This record gives sequence, C-alpha cells and structure tokens, in this order.
Amino acid sequence: MIIDKYNIRLSRLTQNDIELVRAKRNSLEIREQMIYQKHIDEDAQLKWFNSIDNMFNLYMLIEVNGAKIGLINGKNSDFKKMESEGGIFIWDIKYHDSIIPVLASVIMLDYNFLICEFKKSYIKILNSNKKAINFNKQIGYEFLSTNVKSGYNLYSISKQKYLNKIKLLRKAIAKLTDDYSELGVQNFSFRGVSDENMQRLYGKAPNYLKHKINLVLKNENRTILE
Repeated sequence: MIIDKYNIRLSRLTQNDIELVRAKRNSLEIREQMIYQKHIDEDAQLKWFNSIDNMFNLYMLIEVNGAKIGLINGKNSDFKKMESEGGIFIWDIKYHDSIIPVLASVIMLDYNFLICEFKKSYIKILNSNKKAINFNKQIGYEFLSTNVKSGYNLYSISKQKYLNKIKLLRKAIAKLTDDYSELGVQNFSFRGVSDENMQRLYGKAPNYLKHKINLVLKNENRTILE
C-alpha cells in the first residue's frame, strides 16, 4: 500500500526495509523515547515483522523527496470495537520541528477514521516525553490514564473529536500545501503488491473496507478482492 498526499509518501513496511528501521530504532535518541528500550537484534526484528505483517497492523515508512525519514503506524486494529493504536517516530532530525510529523499524523488519522471508519484511536507515550505529549495534544489526543509500572500515559481521540479538531487544522495545512481535501481512495496505490499478498493482507477485511480497496484495484486494472 502506498499513500501519496501533501507531497509525502507513506508506504507499507516490507521485509526489505526492516533492517533500516531496526538500525534507526536502536539509536539512543530514538530508543530513549520508547516504552521498550532494549536493543533489538536481527532475529527479534524479523519475528516482530512477521507478527505485524497482516491486516490488523499497518506500519508505514514516511518518505519525503524520496528519502525515508520515519515510521508511522496504526496497530492492533480491532474491526469489532472499531479502534486502533497509533505511533510515530522520525529519525531524520531535520524534520523533527517541521510540519512533516503533523502531516503524516493527519494522513494516518484520516486513514483510521475516514477509510477504516474506526471510532477511536489510542496512543501510548512515555511520561518523560513531553515533546510527544504536547504534539499529540495539539492533534486532539486526550489523557486517559497512567501506567505507573511501565512509565507511560495512555491517550485517546474519538472520531467525532478528530472531525471537529481537523477542520481548523486542515485550513492551516492548506495554507502550506494548497490541499484542503481529506484522504480518499484517489490517494492510494497498490502497484507493486502481488495479487497473492493483496489477498493475504486484505482478503479478510470487512466488506466496507474491501469495497474501497477494490475501487483502487479496479482503477489500476488489478484483480479485485472477492
């Protein structure tokens, strides 16, 4: 899956890039902001990838001007409760204080709430990571609870809260990108994904989501999902 919007490309993580992600994730400046802070070896990384390479987890590389600068995700998606958990880290420091993390987060939240039609999104942030806490509060996440043992706060944002919050944010984004539109199927591509992988990753998706995927596949003259 590829999503192109705001001059950013989000591309679904494949096994080809897990060593890049592992190297960046193991760096001290990234690791100290994570709940899990142990060094990750090759075997653990591959085991992790195999556990998330499915329809319930979407990890996307963030690409700007052809360079891979970070990773964003919607994981542990529950299509019965209609909710998911988010996360993001940017390893290219020149983008830390840029608009890019906001734009990538808006794309993913649009995906969660408008494409997957989820009702709620959660995020876990270390208590000490004040920058990430402030960033997510600006997007609209609200504090829920603290996990004292693991040292993180749990935040959530509902679909309705997001839809209300995003109205003003889209106006600000439009001034910078000339794009006021919400995410739609026109921003998606599955080129490069085999029919076998399409079936494996999305074949058991809910019918409403499968319908949206098939609109993209039909436009690409691909085999649609049954």
